[in-house]
Amino acid sequence: MDSSNKPVILSLEIGNKLTTISCGHVMVELIKFIAYQKRQIPYPYQWLKQVVTKKKSCEDREGEHVKDSFQSERHFRIASTALENLDFILKGLQKEINGPSLPDEVCIALGATPVSLKEVYRVLLPAACHQPQCHSTQIANDQIIHRSVFRTLATSEKLSQYFYQQLQPTNLYVFIKKKLVNNQDTVLDNDNFVLSNGCRIPRNSKIVVLDLRSKTVDNLECCNEFKIFGDSGYQSLQNVQIEDSEDNEDDFHEIESTDSVQWYQSSYVMKGFKDCYINGSSITDAWLNA
Repeated sequence: MDSSNKPVILSLEIGNKLTTISCGHVMVELIKFIAYQKRQIPYPYQWLKQVVTKKKSCEDREGEHVKDSFQSERHFRIASTALENLDFILKGLQKEINGPSLPDEVCIALGATPVSLKEVYRVLLPAACHQPQCHSTQIANDQIIHRSVFRTLATSEKLSQYFYQQLQPTNLYVFIKKKLVNNQDTVLDNDNFVLSNGCRIPRNSKIVVLDLRSKTVDNLECCNEFKIFGDSGYQSLQNVQIEDSEDNEDDFHEIESTDSVQWYQSSYVMKGFKDCYINGSSITDAWLNA
């Protein structure tokens, strides 16, 4: 295999500072970040949300008798469908992370089909997260997590070859990996995540593995039994460093269910799309000025 296509396996030591809620937020923001950086959506998520909401409110206010241009109507259908599917994926993922059984891994995959993926981002989640009611000052808040983690990702030289190389619009899939409990499905919402046999990732795919697992699992007790990390625990998150991992890179070319773990695929798929221009201006400008 070409060495340029070997998985990039990187570790970020933030696991023992996350609640289930903040872990869910990290994953949601990472998916939004990847969707925009890889040009699967032509505008940042919040801007996409704003323009689609504004366009929809105008249609609701004006009624169906107002005829918009074909290009505008078509682009609105594409953009609103992509946003709706992305939101379903994000809400379903947050629900699973906040549930009683934390996924072992979340996989964000880009490609026409799950067997012809172009790029894959595999995120290894902590074995355990603090419960939301745990109020220790050692747990970082979402603002610090967002600022430190995404600043690190955005400025990483190792990741720049992935994040800042544009990819033609394609499909965005999300998979989650969960351990079997008493041979029963462990997802909370079978309508959102469906059991998958999985697939082998093509050897020419680009694979990035982000390891968020804590290296100090003995200090994960919560609430009344919470063990203090010391000053270094909280402060270290403000200067998150990306480090090479020693995991076997061959382990990350498969997304396959086994007797002990199951992979689930989101039933919603976000289809990437490009911006639409009329007379040199984005059609969204007209939506916002309507």
